[in-house]
Amino acid sequence: MKQIGSWIWKDVEATGSTNDEAYTLSCELHLPCVVTAREQNKGRGRRGRSWIGYKDNLFMSFSFPMPSHQIGQVVILSGLAILRLVQSFCPEVKVEVKWPNDVLVDGAKISGILFEKGPNDFWIMGIGVNIVAHPEPCQAGYATTGLNYLGANTNRLEAFKRFVRIWDDIMTDYQDNGFCNLRQAWLDNAFKLDKKIMIRQDNKSTEGVFKGIDDNGCLLLEQEGQDIKVLVGDVFGIKQEEEK
Repeated sequence: MKQIGSWIWKDVEATGSTNDEAYTLSCELHLPCVVTAREQNKGRGRRGRSWIGYKDNLFMSFSFPMPSHQIGQVVILSGLAILRLVQSFCPEVKVEVKWPNDVLVDGAKISGILFEKGPNDFWIMGIGVNIVAHPEPCQAGYATTGLNYLGANTNRLEAFKRFVRIWDDIMTDYQDNGFCNLRQAWLDNAFKLDKKIMIRQDNKSTEGVFKGIDDNGCLLLEQEGQDIKVLVGDVFGIKQEEEK
């Protein structure tokens, strides 16, 4: 194991899930830690989905103490961190955050983020970023892209070290100054802000205008002049809106 910033870092050749590895390491160390892997073959996505990963993409899981009432905000910050990572490698591309923490490059997904409860007061933030390869739409069910496809010419460890610096800077800002400015930075790059969207929750779909996020990271959906708070769901643009 090594030290990177304030994190104890363990890099493994292959694993089923870096989240599981981080959980185990947290139980042993009781300290903030991060696990990376060259290969992950049982990655998990939000709401029980699988995450398709290819060898030498970036797989990383951070485990750190955090009060549960702040997790909604930290979920938002994780997407902002990936956005800044992509922008640092590819400043010319259009990068957007899609609630709660997806990151899109010209409409294609480049990363996946999953938060899970860790031991005691720890939370685990698992992140996968496409670098050298990305799934075809027929595999993933949506358009995807990767950093090197966009011209980054990087590798998983370089991207990881850069992400750690970005994440540590964001968390320092968050701890020193609160959520407000970072929330605005997220909104400045938000997918479909002030436009009509559809929210899918299990077998139910709801439409409205995306008005932003509240102080807890909940999505605000305007319907008939009233803002409704959405805690979970998948966001989709409305086709008619996209064609205008």
